[in-house]
Amino acid sequence: MNQNPQPNGGQKSPGEFKVNIDQRDLMASSAEAKRRRWENQNLTEPPPSPKRSSLTEKERKAEKKAHKKRNRVKARKNKRVFSFVWLCMVLLVSFTLASYLIGGSNDFFAVDRAVGTVDIELPEGTLTEDQLADILYKAGAIKKPEFFSLYCKIKADMEDFTPGLHKDVGTDLDYEYLINTLIGGSDKREVVEVTLPEGITALQAARLLEENEVCDAQEFLTALNSREFDKYGMIGALGDTSGRYYRLEGYLFPDTYQFYKGEDLEDVIGKLLHNFEVKFDSNFQKKLDESGMTMDQVVILASIIQAEAANATDMFDVSAVLHNRLKFGADYDIFFLECDSTSYYPYRNAADMEEQGGTLSYGNYDTYKVQGLPPGPICNPGQHALNAALKPNTDGDAAQYLYFCHSEDGVAYYATNEYDHEENKILAGIE
Repeated sequence: MNQNPQPNGGQKSPGEFKVNIDQRDLMASSAEAKRRRWENQNLTEPPPSPKRSSLTEKERKAEKKAHKKRNRVKARKNKRVFSFVWLCMVLLVSFTLASYLIGGSNDFFAVDRAVGTVDIELPEGTLTEDQLADILYKAGAIKKPEFFSLYCKIKADMEDFTPGLHKDVGTDLDYEYLINTLIGGSDKREVVEVTLPEGITALQAARLLEENEVCDAQEFLTALNSREFDKYGMIGALGDTSGRYYRLEGYLFPDTYQFYKGEDLEDVIGKLLHNFEVKFDSNFQKKLDESGMTMDQVVILASIIQAEAANATDMFDVSAVLHNRLKFGADYDIFFLECDSTSYYPYRNAADMEEQGGTLSYGNYDTYKVQGLPPGPICNPGQHALNAALKPNTDGDAAQYLYFCHSEDGVAYYATNEYDHEENKILAGIE
């Protein structure tokens, strides 16, 4: 029964309105209330904005296309950032690894270790490779214990090491020499010191090593033409060397070395090549890049400079003559380097060839007969000659030097023309 009848027979009076409010709307946020009202009206999603509703089909497609384009641009940008970060990480790892390997290689050959002696105490019983490496590292005999440990695992028998005190062990010993020093008994090999002077040829080096019982001369020369040393960057880059007498001539760096009598040929030659790489530092690389020449061209040129110059200072003027002949000699009808030192290679001169009972099997080294540089170095130049080959004297008349000669006592004479050169030859006592 209706207890509260509406006036006017239940009809709404003018101006009267009614709002249906769900109790849940009062408890919820305005956003939640709106969502429920949309659900009550059977709406599956909010109605489109007035702005979007007013877009034509063509405009909606254009907006969608622009949105996709913005996403593609953003994706490309993110890809570039990722690629840059990845490249930096790869370079960092590569440089770190290269530095690590170079450091290990240098320690193997005792490069950059201070010269001195230390006492090393080896305990009784068989040591592990890591224990021995740690003892030597703490004593200052090596710098890279992990490399030494690995070398021992490959080359050494740990039972051969003699326990006790080893006094005055050199801190500048390569791994093989150091191991041999710590091994006692009749198996200990004798060490010899051999000096290869600047300008020494492969033939002379072979004879010198054989005289000191390091290796057989002929076996040494044969090994110089093998491809097993291409692992060294400058050797691997040589390319075709079929016109050479000895493939490694020029890269057997002159210095004083310690060898074992009867040492393995690969180790003997490896020491010489590694020393060349060590001397070839960043400053040398910068000069090489600026010169526009290849490494091999520089070594060939340096070998001639080494053989022709009277001293280190003279090398830069000899270099000037050779560079000038190569660059603009043809303008003065000069087409050959005309260096006596190249005429009898692989021998020093005619007397050396006769003494060795040899003959010249090819004449493509003779710069009186072949234009430009010979096919390979004629000796093994030192650092002064290599620097002179990269930086010839360009001061004053040196920039135009085309001729040189030396007196018997080593006085140098230079000329920019043939007439002056003939006068210099008289002064030098050549004619």
